Amino acid sequence: MARTPESAAVDFAESSLFTGRFSILALAACGVGFGLSGRLPAAIFSLAAAAVAAAARLWARHVLDGVNAALQAERNCVFPGEPCPLRVTLDNPKWLPLVWLTVRFPLEPGGALRPEHRWETVELPEGGVQKPYYEKNVSFLLGHQRMSYTSRLQAEHRGLLSFDRIRLLSGDGLCLCVREKEIPLPRPVTLAVFPRLVPVSTRWFLRNSWELETGARGFQDDRTVIRNVRAYQPGDNARSLNFRLMARGQGAMVNIYEKISPRRAAFLLDGASFAGLPPEDFESALEILGSLAAQLMEEEVAVSLLISRPAGRLEQFAACRDRRQLPAVLTLLAAADTAVSITADEILPRLRTLSGAFLICGDVRRLDAGTCALLERHRVPLLAWGEQSHPLLRVLDLNAFRAGGGL
Repeated sequence: MARTPESAAVDFAESSLFTGRFSILALAACGVGFGLSGRLPAAIFSLAAAAVAAAARLWARHVLDGVNAALQAERNCVFPGEPCPLRVTLDNPKWLPLVWLTVRFPLEPGGALRPEHRWETVELPEGGVQKPYYEKNVSFLLGHQRMSYTSRLQAEHRGLLSFDRIRLLSGDGLCLCVREKEIPLPRPVTLAVFPRLVPVSTRWFLRNSWELETGARGFQDDRTVIRNVRAYQPGDNARSLNFRLMARGQGAMVNIYEKISPRRAAFLLDGASFAGLPPEDFESALEILGSLAAQLMEEEVAVSLLISRPAGRLEQFAACRDRRQLPAVLTLLAAADTAVSITADEILPRLRTLSGAFLICGDVRRLDAGTCALLERHRVPLLAWGEQSHPLLRVLDLNAFRAGGGL
């Protein structure tokens, strides 16, 4: 709910009849009237009530002045099921104490993060809809005091959360008047809950790489080939001896092996093609894609990812050559949504070549026509959700990349 500047400064949702301006003036007027008429007990009561209401209003108006708040995440990247502690620091630099204080910050509507206790989640109106907030009650933040506490949350499912401000509620000691204030954080906090990693097989990518290098002359489970031989030296592994050359009388020679693996894998994700499918299918597809990227990184493959632009974000491309850069790819998957399609104008400026590229999609019929034409020219295969076919492109079932799925 949008607030006016006045209501943003002082919230009279509680006991507004007692602490309103007209109520205070009416009580003061009654006290004066009762005093002039000789009704001393009623005058004392009315004037005391007016003083309490005025003090409560004045206290609430200034209780949050100068109060600062900071939020710090112990871990900015987590997987579902892992804890995500947040460190909240509050600083009251003035002499006026905060007898009670409520701290709130927004959570993702889907519940990517869940507080430790159920009662720490509240639904508040914002923009005409109910949005979840984390709420924590803090007692006695005294004058010139700085305190910190840890909010313990649990990662539930994939999502990307950004915190740039925090809400504070406080008021007088009797809770007659409440003030609510939004405080910008000095350092915004971004939390990424990565897709869950599942067992996958990368055999198809290895087979595809082998066919490109050897002209489809075969595939072997052992991902090494003999690139050269040299003379035996003391300390060499005896299993590396080339017995065929030794049988020909060429002396003791050892094989020099080279691992065969895809040099690069570029994944393109079309979020809009999943719009007509159940949300859990999109989440499962992201789990498989994230797991393939992680597994290929372990096999020394350079992985890049281009996604259709997420709502409210500018980043849509990430590349990594070692495991330290893998979180950049998984963070993109955490932000992915089904809002828009990926287009040829987004693909060409970011990928110098489409060799080793694969498009992940839901329903192949929802793909952009220009994108399909580009992929057809470069023979880019589709990794679609479920068994499907396309008149121009090769289509593979993304589920087949699960461990034991057949690829």
